[in-house]
Amino acid sequence: MKHEFKGDAGEEYVNELAYGSYLKYWCYPNPKDLNGDKKEICDLLILFREAAIIFSVKNHSFDGNYERYKKRVVEKSSNQLNGAFRKLFGSSRQIHIKHPDRDPEPFNPGQFSKIYRLTVNVGEQFEHYEFSDQDDRKGFISILNKDTFEAIMEELDTIKDFIGYLDEREKLLASGKNITINCTEKDLLAEFLMNKRSFKMNYKAEHVKEIQMNLSGSWNKYEKSEQLLRKRKADEISYFIDKMVKRDILHLPEGETLARELMNLGRTERRMLTKSLFDLVKKHEGEPDTFARRYSAYNGIGHLLIYYPADVPEEETDSFIQLAMALYAYKTAYREKEIICIAATDGVKQHKFGMFQAFPPIPAETARLYDSIISDLGWFTSMQVLYYEEKEYPDAD
Repeated sequence: MKHEFKGDAGEEYVNELAYGSYLKYWCYPNPKDLNGDKKEICDLLILFREAAIIFSVKNHSFDGNYERYKKRVVEKSSNQLNGAFRKLFGSSRQIHIKHPDRDPEPFNPGQFSKIYRLTVNVGEQFEHYEFSDQDDRKGFISILNKDTFEAIMEELDTIKDFIGYLDEREKLLASGKNITINCTEKDLLAEFLMNKRSFKMNYKAEHVKEIQMNLSGSWNKYEKSEQLLRKRKADEISYFIDKMVKRDILHLPEGETLARELMNLGRTERRMLTKSLFDLVKKHEGEPDTFARRYSAYNGIGHLLIYYPADVPEEETDSFIQLAMALYAYKTAYREKEIICIAATDGVKQHKFGMFQAFPPIPAETARLYDSIISDLGWFTSMQVLYYEEKEYPDAD
């Protein structure tokens, strides 16, 4: 089915695609400079942790005139993106913007160490176009069409995975090599996905001056691969994290902090964490008075998984979770100053979650109390190390 997008309909398409995805809570459609000129800064702004992604959306149907396309899409969009960048990151005054679900808030440019500028053209598609617009003085701008943007949002459906692709893509295209492209953007995406999130092209070596990107057909091969089917099947369990964030966490008064840390996990990391939780529950379900635990760390954040018996009073379980997070932070010498806990009972029919933030050093009397509790509980005396590997593309059975 072919869709027609005219004017603002193109912007609405990209906004709906992003706002209805894992990025919803951090999307600012058509943000305006509220305390300044009240003008629209860009078509879409995504702010997540240290990353700021600035979008310009165009709706130009290619009519065979590539120079006209470059003028109406590339040049115009690049000017808008560079203007948005200057306003957001070069202004001497405080900029205020508004998320659709929240009150106006100040934009803090110092928070963002990773800044991306993207052009998305949702008009009639054509396969071969320049993948970027580059200027030594103004920086790098990624250019995507509608079909490619949809594919990226489907295949890289976590912010960590999405940004990982933008980073590697920019390193390749901005490497200073003379690059000849014989592929579509989706072919390039397939090369990245099937090559352990990197590119085979030797673009880092100084002696390499030219790169031939003959990847035509890579995307079709990727879509039909058994590896992709196995990956999508294996990923199904990982959406437990996404659903928990959307359904249970984001609406809480302090839920954004916990949600942001969980959503910072990549898809394979979410799969591994969820599989470990489900495996812990399956191993101990039905055991009375048993609180089983597993601990790991990703991205500098501790992740504590707990199995709790279904018949234990809720207040007791909640107290145990809070205590366990504090004790793990202490016992690991506050190596991870933030610990996230996900706890579940028999069949994962019920689950709980929490977050602990440490501010060491702690008072000596608190340390003595923790040591006494650990001794009474008998914890950390016979810890078993589990080595667990999760391949993004699982092998065939």
